[in-house]
Amino acid sequence: MDGEENSFNLFIQCSKSIECWIRVGLWPLLQRISSNEELFASVIFSFLQVSNHDQKAIFSVTLWSIWKGRNNQVWNQVEDSPTLICQRASQLLTDWKEAQKYRLNNEIITSPPAIIRWEKPQRGRFKCNIDAAFSHNKVGFGACIRDELGNFIVARTEWFSPCTDVVIGEALGLLKAVNWVHDMGYDNMDFELDAKRVMDSVTSPRPNDSDLGAITEECNRLMALFFRNSHVKFVRRQANEVAHALARVAPFMASFHNFYDIPTCIQNIIINEMS
Repeated sequence: MDGEENSFNLFIQCSKSIECWIRVGLWPLLQRISSNEELFASVIFSFLQVSNHDQKAIFSVTLWSIWKGRNNQVWNQVEDSPTLICQRASQLLTDWKEAQKYRLNNEIITSPPAIIRWEKPQRGRFKCNIDAAFSHNKVGFGACIRDELGNFIVARTEWFSPCTDVVIGEALGLLKAVNWVHDMGYDNMDFELDAKRVMDSVTSPRPNDSDLGAITEECNRLMALFFRNSHVKFVRRQANEVAHALARVAPFMASFHNFYDIPTCIQNIIINEMS
């Protein structure tokens, strides 16, 4: 991105961003609005007032993709072209629309109700709850294993940086959990997470060439090799509170940690869910 970086320069004045807005057909409108505004926040509010539904959707995904391109350049030293930025925005919008169609047309009828309270695994099985949290330019990862009685076995916290997209962070959390459980030597494991898009990618029979697809494909490969008697399940946040609490504290810890005694941050949750 050229020029001194601030939001107005990054999204409106930068030549690469202008080319992106031209490609998606929004530049004439944005150019007219930005000529009367000095703050990027004012540009956004003005745009939302005068644009139609489709323009708002295109604006949102393109804005996100430009920001992702900026982060790729800063953190990964990879420069995204305007073509790539626009293609990524278009794919996000397409995926979102397809997800809405699926939710409206099929999910209510065909999907079983998601679990809203943590449940103990069946006799002879273990359960590993997984979550990721995002703060301070880090992704925190938390996982907790419990037995058929709800007894705490072991928990894990990690963090990594820089911060990623939420769905990628959640998918990496699942991959880390699968590797961790394998290293611990457990089998008969039920994996639970509250990331619906990750779960959909894990169970989808269609090839997925995205970063998410690559991560979940590796999860499936490991599951097929080491966890043939295990499965991954989507649950609501209310049924995943232990992993969520662990993930939130993970970025504040100096190093990765396995807990063989119940950490204080989840003690009350564990006791409540055993009843």
